[in-house]
Amino acid sequence: MGHEGVRLPELALEAFANLRGQGRRSVLALLGVVIGSAAIVALLNVAHIAQAAALENFRQTGVDMLLVRVQGGDDDALAVGDLTALVDEDPDAVLVAPFASLAASISMGPQVQIAQAGAVTPVMNSVLGLSAAEGRLLREIDDCVGVTVLGQKLAQGLSAPGAAAGPGGLVYIGGYGFTVVGVLEPVPLQALSPLDYDNTALIPLGCARRIMPNDGASGALIRLKPDVDTSAAVARYTAALSTPDASVQVQDAKAMIEAMKKQMAMLSGVLVAIGSISLLVGGVGVMNVMLMAVMERRREIGLRAAIGATPGEIRMMFLIEAGILALGGGLLGDVLGLALTWLVTLFTPFDFAVSWAVLFLGAGVAVVVGLVFGLYPAIAASRIQPIEALRGD
Repeated sequence: MGHEGVRLPELALEAFANLRGQGRRSVLALLGVVIGSAAIVALLNVAHIAQAAALENFRQTGVDMLLVRVQGGDDDALAVGDLTALVDEDPDAVLVAPFASLAASISMGPQVQIAQAGAVTPVMNSVLGLSAAEGRLLREIDDCVGVTVLGQKLAQGLSAPGAAAGPGGLVYIGGYGFTVVGVLEPVPLQALSPLDYDNTALIPLGCARRIMPNDGASGALIRLKPDVDTSAAVARYTAALSTPDASVQVQDAKAMIEAMKKQMAMLSGVLVAIGSISLLVGGVGVMNVMLMAVMERRREIGLRAAIGATPGEIRMMFLIEAGILALGGGLLGDVLGLALTWLVTLFTPFDFAVSWAVLFLGAGVAVVVGLVFGLYPAIAASRIQPIEALRGD
């Protein structure tokens, strides 16, 4: 080693050799970094998957949507005609899909299910992209006809061996008979959707009075034109639809998404802090290994200094060793974190996905922590005096 210094590749090779020579101590230090990095990656990746799934719930209805709900009692309702006229007069609105719902006993032969009865207009078909697996959807001609379209899971629950619930069958909702005209394709849950359509019997809103407490609607979905001021629309519809006897709650899809993103950002910060605690433990392990190496290699350090190695070169050598431990632990932590994420998705309704930003963050934080904790041993090694090191030996 001369005064001109040693190239980084040579220092890296020596660092690998030194870490391999330390055996179990290097493995234990590496393990601490792996666990900490894996904790960060797994926690943040699961949070990323959950956020993506929540945002996907808005995909079908869209972000330019308002959900209107009556907050009064069962006797309070929105007049469908007034609601339609209000939307027709609003230049920012495209369409309105009023609805009413209640929990009901739904039976077909001996099969009985407690599910939702949802009174809707055919507009809801296009708003939510509903499609029929069997038969057909509700149409305008069904305005006051005793027909129903069953959700996929409800149809399965009402089916008996040899007697599947499907078009042509007769079901009873709240004691009234309805002819089944269709069965829905499975409908994913959506953030602004007023009903769980897989477990709902849809009936025409125009003649829902026979099972509903009133003739009106308990809520509505209102689609706005793209890029309009949704917050202003919320205030406008809240004021127009509220009455002294019943207040109306209007929810804005865009505002809900922004609030959710802020909550997820806060949650991500907490998760990083939790994972960093484990990573700090790994950093302490790195520092312990490096300090032990400095103590055991005092003679080697003294010889290097005596033949021309500068304090900066010695410091760099130990920093590289700490960096290799940290980077190796971070990369292995990424792999372990993804494996843990995959295991979580096996027991949750989420689909497995990878956030590359999380992987870079996990490995990056591991390297930073390793270098920070490796800095003190590196400085300590660079301050060893050759004469004292050789004399002490």
